[in-house]
Amino acid sequence: MEKCFDEKKIAKLTGTAVQDDETFKAEGGFVPERDQFYFEMKQGDYVFMVGFKELLICLRLLEKMDEIPEIGEKWWQQMATLYGNDIYMLKYDEAK
Repeated sequence: MEKCFDEKKIAKLTGTAVQDDETFKAEGGFVPERDQFYFEMKQGDYVFMVGFKELLICLRLLEKMDEIPEIGEKWWQQMATLYGNDIYMLKYDEAK
């Protein structure tokens, strides 16, 4: 993986997190795949949103890379129950 330390290429959190509260209320309750939080990021003048599910997948990748302590399968199962089994679909090839 190519390292990217150019300040212009790194996105930063803006401090804003949003959730579609209207859909949440209209549809009768919390559905994680639909109602997850989205975090606003900014890279230069470009502003975009990153979903909590994508952050979970990033966390899973760090765990697989041994960059953070093992979180535990029970916790991951709870997250997969809430946010979908594609959290487990991550493929990490250590040789890269």
